[in-house]
Order: sequence, then structure tokens, then C-alpha cells
Amino acid sequence: MRLLPVDTGRLIKAVRPRDMPDLLIYQTSDPEFVDRAIRALDDAGISCYRVGRGARELNATTGHWTDDQVCIYVRQGNDVRRANDILIGLGAAVDKPVRLPSGWALVLIVAVVVVIIIVSLKR
Repeated sequence: MRLLPVDTGRLIKAVRPRDMPDLLIYQTSDPEFVDRAIRALDDAGISCYRVGRGARELNATTGHWTDDQVCIYVRQGNDVRRANDILIGLGAAVDKPVRLPSGWALVLIVAVVVVIIIVSLKR
């Protein structure tokens, strides 16, 4: 079994991949941000760790630069909300939820589609 090096902010230890829970809370290619985040989460008493380096590398196969991602995980599911609040406070990027168009816009879109269908059927 392969062990992965994991930097917890204080020390580096080995973690078995099967021991890693699915509580990924943030992913980035910025290792400095992750260092700050791990320290802040640790100071708040949230058990967390990171996986990955976050380094920019030249991919030998494609010849393109790729960003190696670094991920932040929390060990306890009940810490996720507090951890997210801390990350946002540190300046983490926040995905905006997808919003459906307003009711009037939806009616207008349907009306345009119906007109297009009627026009195309008459030809």
C-alpha cells in the first residue's frame, strides 16, 4: 500500500489513501493560500489536512503548463460550515450558484421557440 505525504501545517505525516474521507472543502493551485488556510483552520480547532503540492509544472506528454492542485480536507463533517466560513474570510473564491431565468424571461423564451416552430411548420 502506498502512503501519501500530507502536510498538516505543523508536521508532515503519511496517510493511507483509503483513510482519507470525502470531505474536500477547497481545491486550488495556490500553495501559499492553503498554508494560511491550514493554519487558520488548525487555530480554530478544526482537524484538517492538505493533499497535493500546488506547483506549476510542464507536462512532458502534452508540452503544456499544468497547475498541480492542492486540496484541503476536514476530518469531521460537522466542521465543514465553520471551515468554509474561515476560507471565505481568508479570500477563497466562492462559486456562485446557477440561477434560472426569471419567470418572464422563461415565458419569453418559450414564446420565441413556439413562434419559430410555427413558422418552420408553415414552410
